[in-house]
Amino acid sequence: MNSFELARQKGFIFPGARGWMNTKDARHMEALAQDAALVSTPNATVPAEFLAYIDPMVIEILTAVRNARKIFPEVKKGDWTTPYEKFRVEEFTGVTTPYSDYADGGESNVNENWPAREQYRFQTTIKYGDLEVDMAAVAKMNLASSKQKSAARIIDIDANRFYLYGVAGKEIYGLLNDPNLNPSITPGTAAGGGTAWSGKTANEIYGDILLLWGELKQNSGGNINEDTKLVLALSPESNSQLGKINELGLSVVTMLKNLFGNRLELVELPELYSSTAGNTIMMLARDILGTPVAQLGFGEKYRAGRVVPELSSFKQKITATTYGCILYYPFAVTTMEGV
Repeated sequence: MNSFELARQKGFIFPGARGWMNTKDARHMEALAQDAALVSTPNATVPAEFLAYIDPMVIEILTAVRNARKIFPEVKKGDWTTPYEKFRVEEFTGVTTPYSDYADGGESNVNENWPAREQYRFQTTIKYGDLEVDMAAVAKMNLASSKQKSAARIIDIDANRFYLYGVAGKEIYGLLNDPNLNPSITPGTAAGGGTAWSGKTANEIYGDILLLWGELKQNSGGNINEDTKLVLALSPESNSQLGKINELGLSVVTMLKNLFGNRLELVELPELYSSTAGNTIMMLARDILGTPVAQLGFGEKYRAGRVVPELSSFKQKITATTYGCILYYPFAVTTMEGV
């Protein structure tokens, strides 16, 4: 008869086994059915991983909105080889004198200037290996595609930042820090003290916006009128204050619509939020006599480089360029700090 020692020598090991079973003998089968002893580890379920539900919906981690393009349009200027761009500023000059048949008094002329803006090139790189791509594929993930989307998102985030703040150390400025902008004005003081909108009534908030509107008209010398399309840019927190109502049941938004109609657009800019000095609001004109007040310049929006194969991986460079916000009429932008 076979012994467990002999079986062990052959490589068959049965820890805890007490005897051999003759499958042809019904008595042994009945004894097995009545035997509660187990050879394997006791278990009553399956691994929890097999029961988990893998949701096909992918939840993307969100960042603050990028709304610079809602204020001014993007315009392609040259390509990524362009070092800088120039635009012509023309001013008409001259005087008149009393008329005489024998005089040529008075003279008209034109003064030309050529301001320039540099172009800044920026890049990001994606890399993915054969093993990580195959491992991601097991989880139904297209890793290369996700990394390409990530590069596009990072390029977009920085482009928006350059449109608002420019590029330090270069002649590239943003809408919020162009050196030609007029100084910010101060909001009115609430009846209870302070200038923050959180402590103001609907009428007091409306009064601040009227103050900003008056400053904008005054700076324009009449070039901004009742037909000019306007933008009121403000932080999400300041925008929420426009829902306050006055004693007549009118919200600030309603009062603004009554005054400006559909020519005033509200745009949220998270970058106008400040936790210390108070939020900033900005009112600006989109164009003056058909000429844009500003443009968001770029040479290349998204330039995908070649996919470079390595021994067991790939890499790819993504490039973009920017001129920042090219502000043609600084007087058409007015800001107020401390709301």
